[in-house]
Amino acid sequence: MGIRRLIQLPEQIWKKFHSQGLILLYHRVATLDTDPQLLSVTPEHFSRHLEYLSEYYNPISLSELQRAMEVGKIPDKSVVVTFDDGYADNFQNAKPILEKYGIPATVFVTSGYVGSEREFWWDDLERLLLLPDQLPDQLELTINGKTWNWDLTRDPEKIIKQGHETKSKSWNVTLSSDPDPQYTVYRDLHKLLKPISHEEQESILSILAEWSGVSGTGRATHRSLSLKELNQLDRGRLIEIGAHTMTHSMLSMQPEAAQKEEIIQGKLSLERMLGHQVHTFSYPYGGKIDFNKTTVKIVRKAGIDTACANYGSTFIKKVDPYRLPRVLVRDWDLQVFSYNIGKWFNE
Repeated sequence: MGIRRLIQLPEQIWKKFHSQGLILLYHRVATLDTDPQLLSVTPEHFSRHLEYLSEYYNPISLSELQRAMEVGKIPDKSVVVTFDDGYADNFQNAKPILEKYGIPATVFVTSGYVGSEREFWWDDLERLLLLPDQLPDQLELTINGKTWNWDLTRDPEKIIKQGHETKSKSWNVTLSSDPDPQYTVYRDLHKLLKPISHEEQESILSILAEWSGVSGTGRATHRSLSLKELNQLDRGRLIEIGAHTMTHSMLSMQPEAAQKEEIIQGKLSLERMLGHQVHTFSYPYGGKIDFNKTTVKIVRKAGIDTACANYGSTFIKKVDPYRLPRVLVRDWDLQVFSYNIGKWFNE
């Protein structure tokens, strides 16, 4: 441990005396009954986050950060707020709070979902598997040429109705246990659906909808931005709109032609909706395994100046503008949020 601490110490000292910046990644600002992927931050917590940033840090836009990186000097304690996906609550709930504190943000929008009543596939999976009170006992699906079988039979002796619903509502993927077999199926299918194409995902979800007997209509609470909301979000200089592909595909698992379609057409369709060019991008999911060198090459050629990932913490002025690290923000109260901000800045 002593040797490890000595190795880490020079980096900590370097960061202490050099410009640093931090990009925060949010997805949703909403109060939800269930949130298995932990994507949502309540409006109350989001407001506290921004109030804290406005008082103790230097919130800047992604464009300002890009210009600061070009000249090699990032303003002290710079923090950039970003959102991925393009949920309607970015306009309904996040925008008024951002305006209240005068904090800029970039919203990366999955253009193929704008104005659609469909839910993102991970939300649809929750709706079809976790929300019904009762599902058939057996499920068989063929995915990528392989057949999978699940037994969803529930043991009546293990079901205690009182308190069970509360436990199910609070369940999320970070927990080690599952209240019912359908939660295990949800975990399994989330892993299986993530790397396949959008068309394959839609096909599997259609089969699940028929199997479960659940309506194909998406929830109003989980919809994407409408075209009108997107344009209203884009008005003014506080909020920038960035691209996030057409259908939120895991790019590294797609052939080059499919990646080009997702990235280039996603950008162009977004520009048609907005009536102006888009120069920023974020990789769907954004982990190191979720995009590759081919992806970055396509993003560069598409006329993108800055691209955000979803890993890392604070960064320094020499970071690759096409691999900007971000840190994921959960639904933290002010105490946890302030602690994490201080930790990321080595304070």
